[in-house]
Amino acid sequence: MRPLALLLLGAVWFLLPAHPQGLAIAPIMIDAPAQGGAASLTISSGLKQDVTVQVRIYDWSQQNGEDVLQPARGLRFAPEIFTLRPGTSQIVRMSVPDTGGAGAWRVIVDELPTPGQAPEKQASQLAIRLRYVLAMFAGAPAAPEDLQANLRQDVLALRNPGPGWLRLHDLSLQTDAGDAVSAGPGVVYLLPGAEILLPPPEEARVQTLNYSVNGQSFSAQLTSGR
Repeated sequence: MRPLALLLLGAVWFLLPAHPQGLAIAPIMIDAPAQGGAASLTISSGLKQDVTVQVRIYDWSQQNGEDVLQPARGLRFAPEIFTLRPGTSQIVRMSVPDTGGAGAWRVIVDELPTPGQAPEKQASQLAIRLRYVLAMFAGAPAAPEDLQANLRQDVLALRNPGPGWLRLHDLSLQTDAGDAVSAGPGVVYLLPGAEILLPPPEEARVQTLNYSVNGQSFSAQLTSGR
């Protein structure tokens, strides 16, 4: 996952694109037209000073159990860099290509040092610059109950066999004794036909993966081996 790791280096980042002392971004997950067309997001500032914002959009795939981001092809958007005054908003308008309902993108929103600031002030703010990471999909989500979970010797593998995407949260593993063990980060995305690899549970005797999709609870029986 080296491209993504390099992208996120040097900034505090959020998968949920809203922060009470920073920027507010809506929608938090962008629904793009399956056959191509217009999409947009609105970025608002709750800061007490001007803030310069940069927007970047990447084609998103999952390979070998990891996220892979590449510069978006055929997608146009504007503006890419702009300055927000306190209490103001900016609409970022996008023209999305026809992906036949299979498009997936990551939208990265960065707070940048404001032009004209003294170098020492820019340096003091560098450590608290925020990065917001959004998902954008063209097409419908997959059936949550189709998720497959496989426990291997060194990883917990989650696979989405369906043609749509999945957004999972509240992942936990249920032990033979009925206890719940947290599994994975707060939110996990699975692209169509893709697999994500998570660290294995510390508890050896687990049998069920519990997870939520849009606030509804689901479970998948764990299989073993490849």
